[in-house]
Amino acid sequence: MTTEADIGYGGKVEVETSTGVWFKLGEVTNVTPPNESVDVIDGTHMESPNRTREFIQGLIDPGDFSVDVNWVPGGATDDYVIAWRVSGETRNTRITTNNDTTYTFPAFPTGWTPQMSATDKMAATLTCKVAGAISVGVAS
Repeated sequence: MTTEADIGYGGKVEVETSTGVWFKLGEVTNVTPPNESVDVIDGTHMESPNRTREFIQGLIDPGDFSVDVNWVPGGATDDYVIAWRVSGETRNTRITTNNDTTYTFPAFPTGWTPQMSATDKMAATLTCKVAGAISVGVAS
């Protein structure tokens, strides 16, 4: 069987502005999509069979996501992320893969971590909390 593996080249990350326009983050080098998890709730009671704990599923935590970029101090992405963080707004965010699958969700920034190195390119990581359900679709 031939592999269907692919590289992420051609993907993009966009954040909706307060005016409803999508802003594309520049020079994205890596994306870690949301890491969803489900709460585990202990449903054990005094008559649980065989003295064994019982569990039920709780709510889904949509998790966090992060984006690594080539950092350009004072560039469009740097300015946008700083303004978004200061605004305190939750904004729609969209990850589009190279085959046009989209993951759209509300999010807000929890971290913007630029770094400089004497021997490598400047880079930054944007970390966001996903604030609601993730919608999967196809880019239009």
